[in-house]
Amino acid sequence: MFSPSNVEVLGAAIRAGRAALSWSQADLAGKADVSMQTVARIEAGLISPKIQTIGKLFGALEDGGASFNWSNESGVSFVLTVRRGR
Repeated sequence: MFSPSNVEVLGAAIRAGRAALSWSQADLAGKADVSMQTVARIEAGLISPKIQTIGKLFGALEDGGASFNWSNESGVSFVLTVRRGR
């Protein structure tokens, strides 16, 4: 599903989103209805998650106020913005 470099970018995006919202891995896991082990393994780049899992994680982050803008111009990258006051 994802190449090794994309899995690393995905993990970095999830980690950055959590940090911007001041959420722990447990917080995100609970809000996304996935296990904390799954969050940890994705962030570490150890697994290539199912698209449904990615949707749950990014859905929870976006509900919390994080917004991701993805680019593929020079490899996969992202810009994270956070809405305050949520």
